[in-house]
Amino acid sequence: MSSKAFFERADRAGGYEAEQRSRQANRRRLLVFVSVFVVLSLVGLVYDYSRPAIYRSSARLNFVPVAPPSGPDAPDVKPYALRDEVQYLTSRPLLATVWADLKDAAATPAILQSVDAPAVLQTMLTATQVPGTNVVLLEARGREPAFLSLFVDRLVTAYRTGLDQRYRSGSATALAEADGESRKLDASVADKRREVDAFRTRNNIVSTDRDDNQVLSGVKGVGTALNTANEKLVAAQAKLATLQGAGAGGPSAVRAKDDPVLAALEQQAIGIRADLRETARTFTPEYMQIDPRVRALRARLAELEEQMTVQRQAGRQGALQDATDELNTARAAVAALRQQLAADQASVQSFTSRFNQYKGLQEELTHLEQLRQKAADRVAVLDAGERVRMPKVDVVEAASTPQAPESPLYARDAGLVLAAALLVALATMGVVELFNRPPRQPATIVVPQAWVPQAAIDQAMALPQAANVAALPDESARSMPTPALPAPQRLPRELTTSELDLLIDATQREVRAAAALLLTGLTASEIVGLRRGDVDRAAATVTIAGVDERVVALPPNGIDWLPRDEEPADAALLAVGKRPMNEADIETGLLYAAHDAGIAEADEVTPQALRHTCIAFLVRQGLRFGDLARIVGPLPADRLAAYKRLAPDGPSIAAVERVLPVLRR
Repeated sequence: MSSKAFFERADRAGGYEAEQRSRQANRRRLLVFVSVFVVLSLVGLVYDYSRPAIYRSSARLNFVPVAPPSGPDAPDVKPYALRDEVQYLTSRPLLATVWADLKDAAATPAILQSVDAPAVLQTMLTATQVPGTNVVLLEARGREPAFLSLFVDRLVTAYRTGLDQRYRSGSATALAEADGESRKLDASVADKRREVDAFRTRNNIVSTDRDDNQVLSGVKGVGTALNTANEKLVAAQAKLATLQGAGAGGPSAVRAKDDPVLAALEQQAIGIRADLRETARTFTPEYMQIDPRVRALRARLAELEEQMTVQRQAGRQGALQDATDELNTARAAVAALRQQLAADQASVQSFTSRFNQYKGLQEELTHLEQLRQKAADRVAVLDAGERVRMPKVDVVEAASTPQAPESPLYARDAGLVLAAALLVALATMGVVELFNRPPRQPATIVVPQAWVPQAAIDQAMALPQAANVAALPDESARSMPTPALPAPQRLPRELTTSELDLLIDATQREVRAAAALLLTGLTASEIVGLRRGDVDRAAATVTIAGVDERVVALPPNGIDWLPRDEEPADAALLAVGKRPMNEADIETGLLYAAHDAGIAEADEVTPQALRHTCIAFLVRQGLRFGDLARIVGPLPADRLAAYKRLAPDGPSIAAVERVLPVLRR
């Protein structure tokens, strides 16, 4: 068979292998998606439908207040407060009454028999006023729909029954208290009236009118004059005392309206004070201290106050003199009238004392009669007021047995569970595929035919046909009786200089040292096997132990990339925390750094890619393959054949640049 036919079969075999890998990836994706979706859906749906259903039964009550009586004699009645009735609807005493009626009902849950039933019913019930109306919405929530409607109906019935009893009870108590007080006042009025009549008869008092009594009629004129004189005397004494008190620091006896000069001074002072207050709103106190205008106003105000003080003192002296003269005149008049009444003073005083005592008793009687009348009015007000305060309650909407639960919404929540499970399953599948992405296939596959000897082809053709048929699909097995060679060697990704710079800058210190060693030609397994004693810092070399032992020279500043802490010679060269670094740490650190640096196809940045970049850098310069093995170690024949395609035409050389530009930084 010719080489051309052989490679065509190899291409078909490679396509079959790619198809098999694609099918495996699809099966993996389907398995991850279905597993996560089914598990999350089952858990969410079980939780959703295992929640107990909550039902709601409601009733609406309309509170119609009775119009209070109007008119001048109508009682002052405080209207009922709807918020108080709303609170009473959910109160424990009312619920205890309802429970006493419910506990033997067939629809009552058995669990309420073993707990504090009124407290539980209180948590189930809510009463709210509909805004802007006198309607109250009663709502009961629970798991038993038949019991909820029965509970709300019995509650409304108990409330309407207790409403009349509650208002009647309050009215009866208040009426009893008011009636008892009224009866006590009736007895006091009767006793006081008997006392007044006995005193009037005993002292020959005709009436409370002084002119109807003969003892006083003769001295009425003199008594009237004496009373007038006494009033003037008292007024004069009070006026003089007021003026003397003003002179001792009391209130001023001279008013501005009586003294035009004083009134004018006060008007000027008021205007200056108003100007100062207006200025204080605009300027600070410090500025007002230095403002000439403000200082002038304050000086003028002080002058006006001094003038007003002088004017008041002058007016006070004049008023004091007038009051003294008036007092002396009144005293003289009183003395003359008293002398005139000296003859019958004893009789007048005695009758006057008895007459005044009679008037006092009469006033006490009048006061008691007023109190008795107020008590009677209060009894009437209470009798009418409690009936007026009691509202009329109409049932707008009676409670009914709910047919569907209020919550939870099983269908909606089930849809949310399935949607969430779908999203989580897709996200999980994406995360799994992120770490299982196949290596990128090159655009072209280099097949170095010169490196595939005819003997190898003949040997491959001599393999049993059954094995070839088992390895190929049905169509290939029928059309290709001969086996296919393995796919040509595919080289790892080669990083550019800019990508290496970004990668080194993004790596952590330990991974950066491993990356530098990879770029000198070491493998990941050789790096994790290095010990501190393998590094010669003086010669800047690293010794690779093993069957193919070799000494690799580091870049001029390569020692700075390695850790410097003092450790035993047999300790691992690179470590993560307190444990030695392994190959997975290197691969993971490079992957993180590639993602952080924003390198395209970051999953292809592997330890093999960095080592391949170093080898390609040396081969492209024309380094002899014999020297290449001493630097990077022995390479398989198929890998050497692939690298041969990268070498320039012409003979190989020994003197090339062996340090990548990124390691010379």
